[in-house]
Amino acid sequence: MQQKAAKSAKHLDADYGIKEKLTHVSEIGMDLITFEVMRNAFVAACYEASTTIERVAYHPVVGMGRDRSNALLTKDGRLVAHGHTDAAAHYASFGPSVVELLKDRPVESMQRGDTFLFSDPYRTGSHVNDTRLIRPIFYDDQVVAFACTVIHWADMGGPMPGTFNPEATTCYAEGIRIPPIRLFKADVLDEELFSLIAINIRGAVERRADLQAQFEASRLIDRRVRELCERYGVETLFTAFEEQFNYSERVMLAELAQLPDGTWQFEDFGDQDVMTPGKPPIRVHCTMTKRGTKMTFDWTQSGPQPRGSWGCSYATLTGGNYLGFMICFPQLFPLNHGIIRNLEILSKKGTCVDVVEPAPTTGYASGAFDKVEAVTIACLAGPMSSVQPWRVYPAAVSLTNLCMGGYNPRTKKSFVQYTYAVGGENARTFKDGKSLIFMRFCNARTIPQELEERWFPVLYTRYEARTDSCGHGMYRGGFALVREMTVLSDVTMTIHGDREKFTPFGMAGGLNGGGCNLIINKGTDREFNAGMYATGVELKKGDKIFYASSGGGGFGDPLERDPQLVLTDVMDEWLTVETARDYYGVAIDVVDAEALDYRIDETKTAELRGKLRKKGFAEGLGSHQLHPRTRDIKLKWLPTEEEVQPHITVSRPPGW
Repeated sequence: MQQKAAKSAKHLDADYGIKEKLTHVSEIGMDLITFEVMRNAFVAACYEASTTIERVAYHPVVGMGRDRSNALLTKDGRLVAHGHTDAAAHYASFGPSVVELLKDRPVESMQRGDTFLFSDPYRTGSHVNDTRLIRPIFYDDQVVAFACTVIHWADMGGPMPGTFNPEATTCYAEGIRIPPIRLFKADVLDEELFSLIAINIRGAVERRADLQAQFEASRLIDRRVRELCERYGVETLFTAFEEQFNYSERVMLAELAQLPDGTWQFEDFGDQDVMTPGKPPIRVHCTMTKRGTKMTFDWTQSGPQPRGSWGCSYATLTGGNYLGFMICFPQLFPLNHGIIRNLEILSKKGTCVDVVEPAPTTGYASGAFDKVEAVTIACLAGPMSSVQPWRVYPAAVSLTNLCMGGYNPRTKKSFVQYTYAVGGENARTFKDGKSLIFMRFCNARTIPQELEERWFPVLYTRYEARTDSCGHGMYRGGFALVREMTVLSDVTMTIHGDREKFTPFGMAGGLNGGGCNLIINKGTDREFNAGMYATGVELKKGDKIFYASSGGGGFGDPLERDPQLVLTDVMDEWLTVETARDYYGVAIDVVDAEALDYRIDETKTAELRGKLRKKGFAEGLGSHQLHPRTRDIKLKWLPTEEEVQPHITVSRPPGW
C-alpha cells in the first residue's frame, strides 16, 4: 500500500465535473432556470410515484422493502429520469420495455387511459416477478411521453412459492411471462385479462392490490407531466428532454476526459451452475477499454449460458454495467439516455450475461447482475486509482432471495414470504464499509422483523450483525446480517442466492468478505447446510432457519489497520479476540469483559504483526482470503476522509 503522497496543484485544483462550469452553460438551448426546474421536476415526479407505491402497496417487500421503481421516458422510449430511491436493477429495463411495447402496440393504436402490463425478461430485462405498467401520457391528443412503473410481484406462478426456482432449466418453470397487454382501458382494469393472470399466480388478491398501487403511480407521473405541459408548453417539454440528455452527456464526457487511456480486465465467478454435472463455477469477464472520451465494456469472454437459473438477458447485462458505472460517477445521477448512448456494451449471445430463450432468469439479481456490477467497478478501479482514488471500491454484499410459502394458521390463508438479504457494504479507500444495509441497489431497506412476524408464520429469535463476517483490511468491509427464525407452520422454502463460495472480493491487500449461509436446524442433530440454491425444501412447524448474508470486501493490508480501531471493534463485539489476533495481528487482553476493560498488548502485537507479514494471508476467492487479481492494485495517493468529503456530499444524491 502506498503512503499518502503530497498532492500536486492538479489534485488541489481539479474540477471533477460535478457541475458544469458557468462558461459552458451557453450550450444549454433553453432558459437555464426553466431547464433546472424541469429536469428536477422529472426526477421529483418519479420519486413521488415511488413513495406512493411505498404507502399503498400490499406486500411488505414492495412497501417497506421498496422493491419498486418509476421512470419517465420520451415518446420513443428514451430514459429521461427515475426516482432517487428506485431499484438500480430496474434502471436499464425502462427503455427496452417501452421500445418493445411500441413494436407490438404502435403509438397510433393507443388511447387516453390505456395502461399496458409487460413482463418478459428477454425483452424487458430482469425477471418475470418485475412487472411493468407502461402508460402513454397524452397532451393535446398526442403522446408526449411514457410513464413506466415496476414492482416485484411476490409471486408469478411456477412450481415454487415466490417463483424463484434455482433448479429451473427453462423459463417455463419460472412462472407466467406476460407480453405487452392493454390491461387498463380508459383507466378501468380489464377484469377478463387480469383473471387469466390471477388464476396462474399465488396470492392473486394481494397482487391486485400491488397492481393498483402501480397504476396510481403511473397516473401520478401522467398528471405531473401534463402539468408541466400546461405551464411551459409541449415544445418546451421536448426541448427539456433533449437538453437533459445533452447536459448529462457533456458532464460525462468531461469526467471521462480526465481518466487515463488504457485497457483493464477483471473477472468474477458465480458459485455454481447447479443443473450442470459437476456444478462448475460461472465466469463473468469484462475487458474495459478507454480511449479519449469513448468507453467500451466487452463481456464476450464470459462463460457459457448456465443450465440453472443464474444468467441474464442483454438488457439486464446493460443494467448491471450502468449501475457499476454510476456508482463510480454518482454525480451523473440520475441515469438517462445522455449517459446510456455513450457507453458501448458488447456481449455474445449464449453466454451467462446474454442468455437466449428459453433460458431461466429468475436468479439474475444474485447471479449475473451482481457479478456484472462488481466487475464493472473493478475495471474502473484501474483508471480511477490514479485520478479519483476515493472511487475505488471492493465488492459488496450480494442479494439473496429467500422465499417461503404455505398456509398461515393465524390468518387462515395461504401466504408467500419473500425476504432478501442485506449485509456488509464494501470498504472504501478512506473509511470502513457500512454494515447491515444494502446500498448498491440504491433502494432496498431492511424489513423489520416485527412486520414479517405479523404478516407471516415465523418467529425471529435472532436479528443482528454476524461477528467476524467483514472483509478484513486497513479499512474493513461492513458486517453481514444474520437472521434466525422458527417457522410456525409447515412451509415450502427456496433460497436463490450466491456468494457462499466466491465471496465479495477485497482490494489492494484487503481480504474478501465472509460468505452467505443458509443452515436448517443449526446446532441440532437435524442440522444441514441448505446452501444458496436450495429448491422446494419442505420444512415442518418448529424447524429453525439460520440465514446470513455476505460481508463487504476489505481495502488495504489488515496489518496496517490502527490497533485502536481493532480494539474498538472487539469491544463492540463486531470482531472476536481471535480474529483480531489472526487477521490484524493485534493481541488483546480481556481484563474484565463486563466492565469493557480490554487492553492491547503492544509487545505481543509487534511480534504478531511481524510473523503475519512474513507468513502472509492465504490467497484465493473464498471467505477472508487475499484475492490474487486485486491485491496489487495501487493508488496514486491514499485520500483522507476530509479530502474526500466535499466530493461525496456534493455528488452523492439521496438513495446512493
